[in-house]
Amino acid sequence: MIQLIPEPYKRALLSAIDNADMDSIQKIIEGNRIDVNSYNDDSFSPVIMDVLTSFGIKNEEERLKILLFFLNRGADPNLNCKSGYNSLHIAVQQKKLVRSLDLLLDFGGDVNATDQNGSSVAYWAIQSFPWRTEGEVRQQHLKVIGKIMMLGADLDQKNKFGVAPRDWLKRSPEDLRLLVEQCEKLNPGYTESSTVQPDFPTNYRFPKIVRHIRTNLIPVRGEAETIEGEMLRGLDILQDEAYRNGNANYSKNHKAFAEFILENLTTFTKTNKDDIKRITDAVKKLMKAEYPCLEDDVYDYLTDQICIFHLKINSNEFGTSKKWWKFW
Repeated sequence: MIQLIPEPYKRALLSAIDNADMDSIQKIIEGNRIDVNSYNDDSFSPVIMDVLTSFGIKNEEERLKILLFFLNRGADPNLNCKSGYNSLHIAVQQKKLVRSLDLLLDFGGDVNATDQNGSSVAYWAIQSFPWRTEGEVRQQHLKVIGKIMMLGADLDQKNKFGVAPRDWLKRSPEDLRLLVEQCEKLNPGYTESSTVQPDFPTNYRFPKIVRHIRTNLIPVRGEAETIEGEMLRGLDILQDEAYRNGNANYSKNHKAFAEFILENLTTFTKTNKDDIKRITDAVKKLMKAEYPCLEDDVYDYLTDQICIFHLKINSNEFGTSKKWWKFW
């Protein structure tokens, strides 16, 4: 059973986090005995992830103080959000959050925990962490990677695309390769986290069809061959970009995915006018790079529409699943 932030206190708590109001945060949490591992049901992210990703916190010293408050009271850095990644996966990919990552590691962060694509914290540390930093900042990054290695990072653990951290290490700068080599010679031990991930609620009308498309129509790597497979793959990418990065890396390819979804859901299967309007309104929320869509209902609704598309396109009226063409 997932523990949610109690509704009477949710808005006040999230507002206090965005304003870096430590006194109010403490009063709300302790005065109302709120579980520090509670989830925000707007995005189904643990509250510690809301601290980590808050755009309202401009000063990283303030962010560290708030994170430390939650961690000292038992917040688990390994808890996943609904999209399948945890706070460490966010922190390891953002240069400004290197000190937050360091802190999360001190409180039991699992360096081999994987995100929804099977990529570990260690993977992201090797893949992108030290590439474009210099001087004191680079040394800080390398220090954290050293800590990741000494916590038992598995550099041969492959993600679902068949790529392991060691594959990236071969192309890494010399100072990083030397650091990793030194750490591995010490044979560090690894302790797997005991985190039990919650079962997230969904509003899917067709969970079996969603499972079928994800399992059979979306490949491990590259583009799907069917229209519905590629629509769901694109929707997953759009949701991940919004939740993980706040659309910081939103590009013309992301917008093209949204346009592809909109075109196919509204023009191919004799969709009625009311549904066309609702689909259009939902997809338009995914086209605004400056306003990341963090509404689960939007993604759930469009997932259902993709399932309906799948049912229609495989009926006698529409024949077998159609292949799609490269659209950018």
